[in-house]
Amino acid sequence: MGKLNLLLNNKVKNLIVKRAKLFAKMNEARFLKRRIPLVTYLLVTDRCDLRCSYCFVDVKTKKDELTTLEWINLIDKLYAEGTRMLCFMGGEPLIHKEIDRLVDYAVSKGMIVDMTTNGTQVSKKMDTIKKLDSLMISIDGDEEGHDSNRGEKSFQKAKDAMITARNAGVIVRINAVMTQQSVHGVDYLLDMADEYDLWITFSITAEFPENAKDLESSIKLGDEDIRKLYKKLKVLKAQGRRVLFSEETIDYVIDYPLPFDQIILRDDKENLKYSQGLCPFGQHMIYVDATGDFYPCASLWNGDLYQPKNCRNDSFEEAWEHMANLKCATCFCPGVPEWNRIMSLKGISDGVKVTFMQAISKLSPNKSVN
Repeated sequence: MGKLNLLLNNKVKNLIVKRAKLFAKMNEARFLKRRIPLVTYLLVTDRCDLRCSYCFVDVKTKKDELTTLEWINLIDKLYAEGTRMLCFMGGEPLIHKEIDRLVDYAVSKGMIVDMTTNGTQVSKKMDTIKKLDSLMISIDGDEEGHDSNRGEKSFQKAKDAMITARNAGVIVRINAVMTQQSVHGVDYLLDMADEYDLWITFSITAEFPENAKDLESSIKLGDEDIRKLYKKLKVLKAQGRRVLFSEETIDYVIDYPLPFDQIILRDDKENLKYSQGLCPFGQHMIYVDATGDFYPCASLWNGDLYQPKNCRNDSFEEAWEHMANLKCATCFCPGVPEWNRIMSLKGISDGVKVTFMQAISKLSPNKSVN
């Protein structure tokens, strides 16, 4: 136990230092008005072993995804251009045949390396999971709500993954996608967060594509339900519950002036003041999908507002510069105000504090997979 505590202490120290440096670089880039892809989300595969009701990634069609060598070359290029935090996503990243090699390579660059997973493969990949700076596991609610969203028996697999990773000393947080089927599970999730000593973010489903609009009304929360949810989270946050979003971020969502499926454009003078400064996505954060398309954010995956460039078919430089002058100013995404808070001393302090709180939390010896 002494060696484990020493390891955890070193991990805490290293992660805090790396995140503090990231926050400082982001502030420097903002002050100098430089676009730098400091944070990059790599969707390394579209393949997935679940069929979530609100996900419309084509997991069945075989696509010409980037090769492992192309991903490694891209990681090199991203690092050279300033990326200091990588998050592996999917699909389900742990079913990529060489995810171990990709994680090892990213870790060797000294970057912050995170992963988002549905949890089904965690127990098989613990040697790789232990190398991550943090792991985000998707758990949408109680067993009924989660399985309704993601498939029968997926809840228990996700919960087992959470416990297994926590037992191994991995920094874990939960992200819960709120739908009509899972929103009743907020209190359950926060009770679980208390029990297992971790933190939770709550998100809303992305815009449904045109060919799935008939499903939207039965799955996606309406605007008033979204506001009701975030008002509840604000109360719970004030009570000391483990809601990771700041109060400012929660207010940002509650006060969003348009329907949540609408984006505030740069020429929208009436609502532009709401944007609270430059959106960091496309400026300091980017998404790269499995085929090499560059996107500023998840909000622009669907629709006609943004057509991506591709790092394989075009070039890295073209794909990156293509995002320089977006038509949009902001959207309801909680990530916008949460990252923008880093532009203040209080935000930096809170960011380091949250990192510390996440990192030092330990799973009690009596918690086990059941």
